[in-house]
Amino acid sequence: MFEEDYIMRQIKEMTAVIARVLFGARSESMSLMLQQRERQKADYLIGRMKNGEIQDAIDDINRLADNNTRENLLIGLEFYSQLSDMSDDFFAENGYNFAQARKSFEIFAEKFGLQQMTDLYFGENDEN
Repeated sequence: MFEEDYIMRQIKEMTAVIARVLFGARSESMSLMLQQRERQKADYLIGRMKNGEIQDAIDDINRLADNNTRENLLIGLEFYSQLSDMSDDFFAENGYNFAQARKSFEIFAEKFGLQQMTDLYFGENDEN
């Protein structure tokens, strides 16, 4: 449990650093940098994910990423930050797993030219 908490803290710190570097923001949460409309969209997608509609929410995130805007990047980063906080039990209950979450984030990040972020969020991929 301690190791998982440490990893989650590291992910949040990396997200804050990325926000500072890319956007000049001083916030630890992507949602604090979003305007009300974008925050509502992120909250809606996170709610869907937490209600077990993980793949549907990810499909919506990918459609947003096709538009490749700063706001859509922030929405996606907030979504994946929340998704990475979910337990293995949550994933199992909803027919999803960590490897699928990693792959979906990789696809999302690639649309913004940020493929290297996948290893930052999910660690080194042992399948290579």
